[in-house]
Amino acid sequence: MEWVDRRTLKISKRLNELDKLLLRFVRILEKYFEYVVTSGYVAILFGRARATEDIDILVKDVDEEKFEEFWKEVTKHFWCLNAETPDVALKLLREDSIRFAMKGEIIPNIELKACRNVVDFLTISERIKVVFKNNQYIFIPPLEMQIVYKEEVLKSEKDLEDALHLREVFKEKIDEKKLEEYRKAVKSG
Repeated sequence: MEWVDRRTLKISKRLNELDKLLLRFVRILEKYFEYVVTSGYVAILFGRARATEDIDILVKDVDEEKFEEFWKEVTKHFWCLNAETPDVALKLLREDSIRFAMKGEIIPNIELKACRNVVDFLTISERIKVVFKNNQYIFIPPLEMQIVYKEEVLKSEKDLEDALHLREVFKEKIDEKKLEEYRKAVKSG
């Protein structure tokens, strides 16, 4: 891994099928929305050995017109597991989440959630760009936010282990002041 600057990280990871699925999806997604890939995939991306059935993505500024354009393009390659029409999918996205998988597949899938609170918007505004060796990229939350969210909000054994893994991998890069800033933001909601 090589930090280009505080918000850009280059990694030389060999892409697996989960990475390739995600990259296919985000190349479509980024045409319409700002996003961050969150949760378990981030720990897996940085070497945590665990399985996952989904990849969580947070999106910003979902309006009806952009969503309909996104829907037309994404459904050429992926299918929505919990909605058949763009209007139903948009309603679900605004209320909870929607899931996409490659056509004919169910797992792994991508769970798309819309920003709903200050923490979500902060996560996207301070996102980090991760560049793979083939120059493709994704955006992830600040590492400190990812750690705090797993420790303070999710709190399952798996999430706490993910947070510990990220702390260990990035022990030289974790900003303790940022951890506390994000911890306060998460606690205030």
